[in-house]
Amino acid sequence: MTNAAVSTATSTALPALIVLGLDDGGKAHASWFGEAETDQAEKAAGMMGMAALRASTDELRDLAGKLPQGKVFASGKAFVPFVKTTVFDKIATHLPSSFKWPARAAKPAAEKPKPGKKASAAAAQAGDPNEGLTVPEGWDKIVFGSLVLACENADEGWFHAHVIQVSADGLFTLKWRDFPDWPVIVRRTHHLALLHPRHAD
Repeated sequence: MTNAAVSTATSTALPALIVLGLDDGGKAHASWFGEAETDQAEKAAGMMGMAALRASTDELRDLAGKLPQGKVFASGKAFVPFVKTTVFDKIATHLPSSFKWPARAAKPAAEKPKPGKKASAAAAQAGDPNEGLTVPEGWDKIVFGSLVLACENADEGWFHAHVIQVSADGLFTLKWRDFPDWPVIVRRTHHLALLHPRHAD
């Protein structure tokens, strides 16, 4: 099947499986997959320390409809983006009572922002993934803390990553914004893409 055919098939699929999990920072991730991808998605969930849950009831199918559609990559990993905690918690109640989250994904207790704190501090407590990051306005403006787009490999599309180290020979070490538990990558400028300066999410 060609890539175009796969794209068409997945775009018209109905939710059959939900993959959900918590990253190292305790942030909620979840997405749904069609019937044709369930086996691959379940394997990806295991690889990423996430849970896989069949959308076998009307309630779960309804909740799946509130999630973004996931994607399984050739590497075996899957695209499972951030979701609202309220939706994540409703889905998590359907997990078997015997299910245990991996130790690295222990969910921290929510902390309410104290009165008088700045909006940025409140956003950080709410899990704003862009907190503390900046969007460079040019290639020569990429520095520590810059938010850019990068590929893990040529077949897997572009995703948000932020610079955690800049070397003297022009190499950038980056960490995936939405997948903090994935290994860091090293790229040169011509392997990166810039976001619009007014990009907010």
